[in-house]
Amino acid sequence: MYFKRKTRVLVVDDSHLMCRIIRDIINSDPDLEVIGEAHNGYEAIELVRKLKPDVITLDVEMPKMNGLETLKYIMRVYPRPVIMVSSLTQEGADATIKALEYGAVDFIPKPSANELKEFKENIIRKIKEVSRVPIRLLEFKAQRLLQEQKHKVKRIPVLARKVVVIASSTGGPQSLLKIFPKFPEDIDAAILVVQHMPPKFTNSFAKRLDSISRIEVKEAEDGDIIEKGKAYVAPGGYHMEVSIYNKKPKIKLNKKPKINGVRPSADPTMITAAETFKSKTVGVVMTGMGSDGARGLAKIKEAGGITIAQDRETSIIFGMPKAAIELGVVDHVVPLGNIPYTVLSALKTLQ
Repeated sequence: MYFKRKTRVLVVDDSHLMCRIIRDIINSDPDLEVIGEAHNGYEAIELVRKLKPDVITLDVEMPKMNGLETLKYIMRVYPRPVIMVSSLTQEGADATIKALEYGAVDFIPKPSANELKEFKENIIRKIKEVSRVPIRLLEFKAQRLLQEQKHKVKRIPVLARKVVVIASSTGGPQSLLKIFPKFPEDIDAAILVVQHMPPKFTNSFAKRLDSISRIEVKEAEDGDIIEKGKAYVAPGGYHMEVSIYNKKPKIKLNKKPKINGVRPSADPTMITAAETFKSKTVGVVMTGMGSDGARGLAKIKEAGGITIAQDRETSIIFGMPKAAIELGVVDHVVPLGNIPYTVLSALKTLQ
């Protein structure tokens, strides 16, 4: 008889209560098991060495050796898929974005008492997702980006005539941080980013993107005018749509029901962008679980725009690109590093 091997998880948190909550949740799933618990970074590193877990859940804030220092060591010496467990403070959000740069695959906010059911569903799903991530990609992601602050040239605002919509989920933050420095300051389009993240974290992420980019990056606000040479990140908890108001392309935010199980979802952004910018739309679907963005790319292709998907080899999770490719709506399948150049080439053809 064939027995499926369980995914072995190491839980790291300085709170014994939080450790017990996470341990009980993980052990409640027949495909998962907790093989050890650590309450500080030194204990975590020793247990990673001894137990060689498949996945690690790692608290951001710990005594003796914090989560970021622990993560850096693990990714350098014992690369493993790591899910950060973060507080909902601004400091927690900022540290989480750094953790994703250091090589963490995903993160999950710590729950309040009335959020335990959703936390349980999310952490089990995320553990199963990241357990399949190839170690070679984790090793590649382990080095922190050492980009210096880019000097941005002040320019007169110009309405965007073209738009690029980028969708990503698991593995997306570190991937976006790698490609955004490659977009030039004179890019002939606005960029709309839909990265699956909860509220509070998207603002920190937008600021980090802005700090390494030649173009201005901001968390989108309701009513923002869409300008050439700017990027707008959909805020956590809101769908981001595009419309024309007083002959100007603008961003509209809403809290309509989740689509594809997420909010923000890339589909409404891509669909409304195609309706607004018509054939002058480029759609990109990058790493992530699920199928978000596939319907949106179909709408962009139908409008005469150009569609791009990240390839399997460089995707941390190939779900979203795969769904779009299988739907037959992708014009170009390219490695992560080639996405900016493919976008720029596509924009030149959209006259």
